[in-house]
Amino acid sequence: MMGFNKKIIKKKICFVLGSRANYSSIKTVMTEFQKNLNFNIQIILFNSSILDRYGDISELLKKDKFLINDKIYTLVEGEKPLTMAKSTGLGLIEISTCLDRISPDLVFVVGDRFETMATAISSTYMNIPLAHTMGGEVTGTIDESIRHALTKLSHLHFVATKNSKIRVKKMGENPSNIFQVGCPRIDFVNETLELTKLNKDDLRDGVGHHIDYDKPFIIFSYHPVTTEYLDIKNQIDLLLSCVNDLDIQSIIIWPNADAGSGEIAKMIRIYRERGGLKKTKLFKNIPTQTYIHLLNKTKCIVGNSSSGIREGNYIGVPCVNIGSRQNLRERGKNVKDVGYDKKKIINAIKMQIKIGKYNKDFLYGDGKAGKRIVNILEKIKNIKVQKTINY
Repeated sequence: MMGFNKKIIKKKICFVLGSRANYSSIKTVMTEFQKNLNFNIQIILFNSSILDRYGDISELLKKDKFLINDKIYTLVEGEKPLTMAKSTGLGLIEISTCLDRISPDLVFVVGDRFETMATAISSTYMNIPLAHTMGGEVTGTIDESIRHALTKLSHLHFVATKNSKIRVKKMGENPSNIFQVGCPRIDFVNETLELTKLNKDDLRDGVGHHIDYDKPFIIFSYHPVTTEYLDIKNQIDLLLSCVNDLDIQSIIIWPNADAGSGEIAKMIRIYRERGGLKKTKLFKNIPTQTYIHLLNKTKCIVGNSSSGIREGNYIGVPCVNIGSRQNLRERGKNVKDVGYDKKKIINAIKMQIKIGKYNKDFLYGDGKAGKRIVNILEKIKNIKVQKTINY
């Protein structure tokens, strides 16, 4: 037995955050732990979460009154499959040293990002219990493999949907350690829309056309499909040509740090230099609360981000999902799937705009995942780090 059976006053829960998306996905859980006198939060930042071009979250955490225990620089330049592998290796070395120093009782990881593998492997080899959210989901690209690998390394599974729970059980995980709580990111969406308003001052740093946020606009969010690395240039070229042909205000959000993001950024710059994207504003970083309000106001979100499928489902925002990156992910009625066909993409966008807002759905949760996770961990006394496949 390891972890919670230690005779300590507070259980030390370590959150290792590798991106801005990691933080918005788990913030409400961290807040619930911080309010609970039985727990002490530890926070490690690494990879893209501390780089300006991807959205340094350090000041955001301080504003939210979270203490950062350590920052480690692990992202290798290049945005290629090779650099993804090297970044993970460097992360493994640095995170292991950090975990040895702060000695947590439980490490908490989110989702399916490639850098999260470094945290999971470090924790496993150091006999530190690992909790994982958003396991059991099915998608395309390398995230599919990473997510399931994280599930097999983890001891506690906080899944979002009924089907995810079934899949994790089928992977041989102990049913008593699988908890369907909903997606913590939905908690954040719910809290943001209820308690805050759109802050247009957060939107001054973008470049390009002035956007009137009180008039119709579309959000384009497209990330590299790492298993289709050689096709990325053609894919983003097609999408940007759709942006040009649509006579509507558009927001393009910079891609994540996956292999191929450099090619996407390059194509965006080429289009701008050639006089394209005339009704478009580009953002490298948008504060997550501000992004949620934009998502709530947009006529449609287009691309291959999970945002349109997860948060979009809860809000009811129309979504046009392109390609294989979200292949087979559970989706609601708000999502229309299309391939890499310009005519079909444009027609799908126009149809979604015409339909307008969908009814609010609770496929990925009801906004109470954080409270459920903390309540569950309060009741768990022992976590066995020695895992056995369970059939």
